[in-house]
Amino acid sequence: MTPSPYVAVIGSGIVGAAIAQRLAEKGAAALLLDGSDPGRARNATAASFAAVSAREQMPRAFFDLSRAAMEDYRRLAWKLAPAPWYHMDGSLAWFRDPARAVALQEQVERLRAWGYAAEMLPAREVLADLEPGLALPDPETPVAWFPEEAWVDAVVLTHRLIEAVRNAGGRVLTGPQRQVVAIATEDGRVSTVTLAGGQTIPVASVVNAAGAEGERIAALVGRRLPLTAPRGLTVRAEMREGSDPLRRPVRTDGIAIRPDGPGRILIVPQGEPEDMPSGAIPRDDPRVAEVMTMAAAAVPALATARPISALVAAWPLMADGLPSVGTVPDIPGYVEAVTDYGVTLASLIARSLTDEILGQPGNPLLEPFRPRDRDAA
Repeated sequence: MTPSPYVAVIGSGIVGAAIAQRLAEKGAAALLLDGSDPGRARNATAASFAAVSAREQMPRAFFDLSRAAMEDYRRLAWKLAPAPWYHMDGSLAWFRDPARAVALQEQVERLRAWGYAAEMLPAREVLADLEPGLALPDPETPVAWFPEEAWVDAVVLTHRLIEAVRNAGGRVLTGPQRQVVAIATEDGRVSTVTLAGGQTIPVASVVNAAGAEGERIAALVGRRLPLTAPRGLTVRAEMREGSDPLRRPVRTDGIAIRPDGPGRILIVPQGEPEDMPSGAIPRDDPRVAEVMTMAAAAVPALATARPISALVAAWPLMADGLPSVGTVPDIPGYVEAVTDYGVTLASLIARSLTDEILGQPGNPLLEPFRPRDRDAA
């Protein structure tokens, strides 16, 4: 069989869209496939807190990769300018729980030793200079400040990337009839993908960027990919008077909150996975009311906010918590890009995998996260 020019990228979330955009930009015949529409309610991209940060990533190799990815976002924002989806406003964290407060202080010390921009500030300085609307316990409460962190409007960026795929000559096929249901090989190499509508498309390579669906896609080539896929809740709310009570992302006991556009807020509870199916849930669900109460305890102005949507999404978390990115040596033509940190890593992964697919060296920072026996065990 004559090799097809297509590189099929499965998954139109932020990782898949970024890879397809980079491939198309470099002249490859990118084919972006997804069984649902980009930014759908069940998509982790749509429900993501969308922080661009490296502070939680461990071990050191994961931190270094994520820090490099933060720099990559600045490059992407310049390339796709104007970039209203990118907000480098820094972020804040504090905890009332004594053990967590101590752990936060230790985290800041570790990050500073690793060259990361982080410092502890007294609450009075935070309220005066950074975020006046927070409910902090007392003026001397220590608050962690991470000035170089950012957040992105992941859905807006994903659609911008998909538009760029089309503009560069790539193909985008989404919807139920475009779900990938089979991947065939010939002479030991990936050769075709078959869609739910019956269409079979010859391909040169397949990139598994299917997020929480990644395990199913891997199984189509006979590979076991151990995803735990915990589910999390995201609530979007708007201020009744259209005000903006928050300037940047904040994290505190049990809750993470960030701006989500003019007069809007995004709220993600922290802790145990949600025991609910993926998809939209009613705005009057008791769990939504609980989340809104927690948010108002941290930012009192949110007491007047009203929820406008609530989504439960499965996160593509590998069993060991680390990304799986790169080629699989015993399955030629099959490439993985599966990670729970897709928003932070999307741009860097896209550049590295595109280079590799086109025969160039990839980013050496990804070497510890290549698909290996840890993924197939």
